[in-house]
Amino acid sequence: MAQRIVEGEQYEAFLIRGGVDGGPVPVAQGLTIPEHDYIGLSYTGSNLTGVVYKASGVSGTTVASLALAYSGTTLLSVTKS
Repeated sequence: MAQRIVEGEQYEAFLIRGGVDGGPVPVAQGLTIPEHDYIGLSYTGSNLTGVVYKASGVSGTTVASLALAYSGTTLLSVTKS
């Protein structure tokens, strides 16, 4: 799996199969996030419910945000704005 760095933390990019050649396709296809240098996370209980991406640090300009919707602890959708 591909590795990404987010604020000094490493995580594995999730991939699905189904590209033109049956190869891996990034799950985030279509949810591309512009350049940023800050990521803010918000939670409801233990569920991650919001992600804010900013340029120029914590008080900078918001370049994208994600809203995550759940049913209990099951993630149902991710909406980018």
